Amino acid sequence: MTLADAIEGNRFVIKATVGDDVTVQAQRFGIAAGAVITIEKNIPGGPVILSRNQMELAVGRQLALKIEVELSSAVQSVEG
Repeated sequence: MTLADAIEGNRFVIKATVGDDVTVQAQRFGIAAGAVITIEKNIPGGPVILSRNQMELAVGRQLALKIEVELSSAVQSVEG
């Protein structure tokens, strides 16, 4: 699943980024592989707003499509 598919209110772990340019951009935001993030808002067709270490970031949709995530095993889905 990509960051663009992430469901609001859930915690995810960054698994990988696709391409060196995406990796560099993600690292600038402090979201390298292994980082645990919380999805605050996923605006359809717009940015994904996430929080990490008490900081909120807005990640553009095109970048979010190239960041692979998985649901954190420490937190269950809000959908059920």
